[in-house]
Amino acid sequence: MQIFDIDEAADFLKMNPEVLRRKAKLGLIPGRKAGKRWVFVCEHLADWVSGRYPLSVNDTLTVVDDQPKDTIQCRSTSVKIHGGFSSPLQMDGEYNRLLGLS
Repeated sequence: MQIFDIDEAADFLKMNPEVLRRKAKLGLIPGRKAGKRWVFVCEHLADWVSGRYPLSVNDTLTVVDDQPKDTIQCRSTSVKIHGGFSSPLQMDGEYNRLLGLS
């Protein structure tokens, strides 16, 4: 396994190191912060370039269950989010119901 620092990874990807740092920080490119420095695995970068790398850490996964959930529209992006609760009180009520406390 070959490990790159940010300059080596930027050279490998043919991009500016600062752009790479920003994209890695957002989870768009696979990398890890080791102490104060970014490190990148060559194989992961090659998979990312080829499109074989899995979803970014910022992507959310959808949990599917039997009960239909209301659709909530995200206020900041106008994206519809399926499931979940819009207030902590709803979450507490559902939690208590599932534990048989109410």
